[in-house]
Parts: sequence; C-alpha cells; structure tokens
Amino acid sequence: METTRIERENAIQLAAITVEVAHLKVAFARLDAINTAQSQKLDQVLAQLAEARGGWRTLMLIGGAAGTLGSAATWLISHLKS
Repeated sequence: METTRIERENAIQLAAITVEVAHLKVAFARLDAINTAQSQKLDQVLAQLAEARGGWRTLMLIGGAAGTLGSAATWLISHLKS
C-alpha cells in the first residue's frame, strides 16, 4: 500500500513538473520572438543613424567650404582696397 501511494505521488509530481516545463518552453519561445523583433528594430535604428551621420558630414563639409570661401573673399576684398 505504501509503495502505491509513493508511486502515485511521484506520478503527480512528474506530471506537475512536465506541465511547468511546457509552460517554460512557451514563455522562452515568446521571449525569443520578442528578442528577435527588438534586434531587428535596433538594426533599423543603427542604419538610420549611419545615414544621418553621413548627411551631417556632408552638411559640415559644405558649411566649412562656404565659411572658407567667405573668409577668403573678405580677405581678398580688404587687401585689394588698400
């Protein structure tokens, strides 16, 4: 009788553990999908930043060139008058 009761309790505990493992597998799969989606979004953000970085470099180059040409023109005009 004692052995049957122990076997029954072991079977119940095994079933409970099996259910818990199944729930953990589902939760892990859900977290994996969320992680994949976040990685894709992060890749998109990094791509946008890389594009913006190139745009800023171009704008800074144009601004620097315009400043240099303006300064050169001002220097040239001030030295031609004298």
